[in-house]
Amino acid sequence: MSERWPWDGDPRGAYRPDEPYRLFIAGEWVTARAAFDAVDPAVGAAWAAVPEAGPEQVEDAVAAARKAFAGWRRSSQETRQEALWRMADRIEADPDRWAVLLATEGGRPVREAYFSDVPASVAALRLFSGLARGVRGEQVPVEDPHGLAYTVRAPLGVLAVHVPWSAPLVALAEQIAPALAAGNAVVVHPAAAASATVLEFARATEDLLPAGVLNVVTGADPGIAARLDAHPGALRIGGPDAPRPGGGAMIVFADADLDAAVTDALTGVCLAGGEAGAPPSRLLVHETVHEEFVGRLAAMVEAVVLGDPLDLSTELGPLISDGRRERVRDAIRQAVAGGARLVAGGEPPELPPELAGGFFQAPALLAQEEGTGAAPPLLGPVAVAEPFADERAAVERVNAAGPGRAAGVWTADLARGHRIARELDAGIVWINRWSDPPAGLPADAGGGPAAGTEIGERMLARYSTAKIISVDLGSRRPALWGGGAAPE
Repeated sequence: MSERWPWDGDPRGAYRPDEPYRLFIAGEWVTARAAFDAVDPAVGAAWAAVPEAGPEQVEDAVAAARKAFAGWRRSSQETRQEALWRMADRIEADPDRWAVLLATEGGRPVREAYFSDVPASVAALRLFSGLARGVRGEQVPVEDPHGLAYTVRAPLGVLAVHVPWSAPLVALAEQIAPALAAGNAVVVHPAAAASATVLEFARATEDLLPAGVLNVVTGADPGIAARLDAHPGALRIGGPDAPRPGGGAMIVFADADLDAAVTDALTGVCLAGGEAGAPPSRLLVHETVHEEFVGRLAAMVEAVVLGDPLDLSTELGPLISDGRRERVRDAIRQAVAGGARLVAGGEPPELPPELAGGFFQAPALLAQEEGTGAAPPLLGPVAVAEPFADERAAVERVNAAGPGRAAGVWTADLARGHRIARELDAGIVWINRWSDPPAGLPADAGGGPAAGTEIGERMLARYSTAKIISVDLGSRRPALWGGGAAPE
């Protein structure tokens, strides 16, 4: 951690922009006609003004991207590779700035940003920097000995990139890196609560790309996203403004390493406040170890340090908004009303006066009877444990919720682990671990787009298209025209 943090002028060390935020269009910083407040979820108060783009700025951004695309599509693989690598360098060189920014804008504890967000963003940029050299087509076998056919990968054009508020730095890197590596130009529209992070990224890297290749239009008005999505000059990529409801499921057998399983369950539920990815909100534990597992996890839930995300000792920060906090609390109340039992946490936390306006929610562990379905799925620092007796029934109960992003199996019997992993309907299945996917790991199975994202070579292929080139090498033309002899 450098001596620049905490930032001067704020007793908590919250992030303060070096200059007022503006839109980034055609390589220039453009002042919008209106602005909205960026709210620090730890205190519930505005910390910056973010520009509200109007229809004309959306049009300008798409036009700038289309103009820049004409040149960027012809850029060399070396040029794209170097640009992405240097972007990674800029993020990696200043982890303090990104950690404090993520804490201020989204409530992400700085300790998480240091070991998760910053390195994951760097890894994604470096991965596609390397893959940029591998954008190539293939030769197509043809019967004609005087013919040659092959494909080349062509960029799609201008892409409208939507960045969600959960883990915005990682999401931004994972989306623009393959887009740029393939030769596309982009117009980025972040969720309102991710706007400052995206604008700061543009500010940190603005000299690395030709003007107009990367554009950022921000705004809280949902009409901005709708206008981009309907624009004839842009194709949409990226996720919605908020994560999909629901989470992942863990199946823990009696022979599992309970210490590891309990730790992974808590990590998955509390990382990013349970608001990113697919937290293991449903815990199916074999009936012979269910009570012990719940007891151990309850003790850890009660010990979680909830507080200011700018404090290095904080393990869980606030949720992104008061509305999301209320949805989490309502879900807990509904689960209890439906027969679930609140085992640990869940009560309003005790916080110092300066954090009284923040959107904090203590983690919660609930327990319910086998297969009752009392607890609704949700994203937040909440998990529901239930016992199971039969392997087949456990798999069926997980799959009954529909295709999910993630699932996990904890067992010392690896043959059983592999067998169950093949049967679970999830984009990724962890065996004896949860999360920490390496960059480049595909995760697009188990039910289509809702199952997860893909951060790898096939994703790069999706951001380009195969163009067929057919060459004549001197073949004779059949006499089809002008009264010549009919071909044999």
